[in-house]
Amino acid sequence: MSCCGKTRTLTDYEVTLRADGSTVTVTHEQGGLVAVLQLLAKSPQGGTYKAVPRKA
Repeated sequence: MSCCGKTRTLTDYEVTLRADGSTVTVTHEQGGLVAVLQLLAKSPQGGTYKAVPRKA
C-alpha cells in the first residue's frame, strides 16, 4: 500500500571526499546512507554527501 499516491523513489548518494576531492556515487543497492556513512568514517578527513533521488 502506498501513501498519498506517490511512488517510492530510490535514493543514491554523491559523496565527495575531502582527502583528494574525489567524488563517489553510492547507490541504493550498495547500501545507501549506511554505506555512505561507513565510507566517510573510513576517510581520514571526512567529506560531504548529498542525496540524489533516482527516478522510478
